[in-house]
Amino acid sequence: MTVRDLLLILDYDRLASRMAVRKLRAERVCCRIVPWDVDGETLAREDPAGLVLCAAADTPDITVTAQVLAYRGPVLAIGAAAAALSAALGGQNGAYTPLSGLSDISYLECPLLNGLPSGQRLLRGLIPSRPPEGAQVIATVGAERAAVGFSLGSERRFGMQIELEAHDPDSTRLLTNFALTVCACTPWWDDEAFVRQAVDSIRQAAGEGNAVCLMTGGLYSNVAALLAARALGDRLTCVAVDTGLLQDDEEEDFLAFFYERTGIHVIREDHRERLLQALKGIRDPMEKRRTIESMLTVIRRDIQRSVPLLNAVVRGRSYIERAAQADENAGVRAGVLCVEPLRDLFTAEVRQIGRYLGMPEDILSCQAVPATGLALNIAGEITPQRLDLLRTADRIFRRLVKEGGQTRKLSAFFSTLEPAPGGYSVTLHALTASDIGQSRAARIPYDILESAVEQIHEACPGVIRVTYDLTPNSTV
Repeated sequence: MTVRDLLLILDYDRLASRMAVRKLRAERVCCRIVPWDVDGETLAREDPAGLVLCAAADTPDITVTAQVLAYRGPVLAIGAAAAALSAALGGQNGAYTPLSGLSDISYLECPLLNGLPSGQRLLRGLIPSRPPEGAQVIATVGAERAAVGFSLGSERRFGMQIELEAHDPDSTRLLTNFALTVCACTPWWDDEAFVRQAVDSIRQAAGEGNAVCLMTGGLYSNVAALLAARALGDRLTCVAVDTGLLQDDEEEDFLAFFYERTGIHVIREDHRERLLQALKGIRDPMEKRRTIESMLTVIRRDIQRSVPLLNAVVRGRSYIERAAQADENAGVRAGVLCVEPLRDLFTAEVRQIGRYLGMPEDILSCQAVPATGLALNIAGEITPQRLDLLRTADRIFRRLVKEGGQTRKLSAFFSTLEPAPGGYSVTLHALTASDIGQSRAARIPYDILESAVEQIHEACPGVIRVTYDLTPNSTV
């Protein structure tokens, strides 16, 4: 299904690409991230109104593909991608030079730069560049007036060697000028438009037949099920798969919501013993992930055999999950279409869509965990005893964080368990929200941490140590 007024964000740098998408969507511009080496067939199918090449100032070894050069619409290259585009169009580049502190930038008259004031800006580095023949320099830096921006107006190619910043109105203005003025996009993206588009895509995939949605208890599959139910009504079969790996009470909460508030029929299947047997003896985190994904693939195939006239499988994967799991058709039988309505959304956007669809805040505030659940939060082998210990500790920590009014400022809060001499060690994690995927340890009030330690020690006799992780960008 072709989306009107769509911008494609070419991903040369993960953080820069996510930043661009968030800024554009906040201005109601429809956009999505694609790989930097996106193929010509995808470009032709998506028919975008423009391309944004997103890189950091020091992203190494950047090239602009022949498919991008052959694209006839407007192109904006940001960061090191600007110098790469210049070189691909015939310009000449020098070696990357690191910078520090603020630099004086002057902007020349150009539709791309309307409303951007000249002044000081933080630049981390610069690639000296002589723009291609016929190009106009539109931004310079320093007393030597080195080019940091160019415009090849006849071909609607633009390059700006600046980096996008989270709370920077100038970079937002740059992107919106490109989208609304250069590409002539209409700002139409909002919750209602997304839901309408998602419902249409699910109906198109299901045709006159039925669809199934596998629900593993997380935020993503719950929101995907609501969208599918709105699209198909009683032609949708929702199956809640109990893997035994969820946080305490999480599955009961979301099942109660679906049973009591939505009228959606949900079939519950207990696969706890099956998953635990498959995970027995496995210690490596990646092997755990592969095993769980393989088992869910088998379960997904088994479920599909029980649904008559099945035309589509609805999966609740966000952009983050999809980036980590490339095979979108795993476990989908031949002749059945896989539709992922949340495939381009970040977690905060998924929550917003759930809110729009009427999902209560107590469920929306649940952690957006993947289908692996608690498995990757336990170091070493997964056993029923270790799962029970972690669930208990995690329930205590999450309750205290919520009671202390900390949840809105956090992007994630969870606990991990690892063997220690004489018992187990629990580590508490709380990360601050970030616009671009970076995270740092939150400053949780000491009384919350002190209460968590006391209550975990009392409720979990096998736990001999409880710590709080202050490591920036910590992941499990």
